[in-house]
Amino acid sequence: MHRGQISCRHFGKRTEGVSAVEFALILPVFVLIVFGSIDFGNLFYQWNVVNEAAREAARIYATATSAPSAASVQTTLRTAYDPNNQYNLTVQPFQTQTIGNYTQVTAWVTETVTILTPVISELIPNNPTTVNGYCIMQVENQ
Repeated sequence: MHRGQISCRHFGKRTEGVSAVEFALILPVFVLIVFGSIDFGNLFYQWNVVNEAAREAARIYATATSAPSAASVQTTLRTAYDPNNQYNLTVQPFQTQTIGNYTQVTAWVTETVTILTPVISELIPNNPTTVNGYCIMQVENQ
């Protein structure tokens, strides 16, 4: 065999660098899955915080001797759930409804959550997205 000719016997048998190429192909997908999972976990956590805050807001209103304002309940919730001003919990004005002998109160709490993963944030139409939570509870002190 002469110099410069490629031997067919050794063509396709060299495996140097195959792992690096496979790693380079898989890494972006893996990073997207990991950070997408972190974003989903954060969104789920914020949804849970908002729903718990709505339950607490409804409980504060339902057990109060006089009807509290949404601003005072929001201050109480931010003290309990957000002492570092990390979230933007917003309490909507309370809605009450009388059904028979009972009065129900509905508490709405909202918060905005930003999806940080670049590809996933482009797929979410409204980023930052608003997370809503509400709770309906019977008023105890009438």
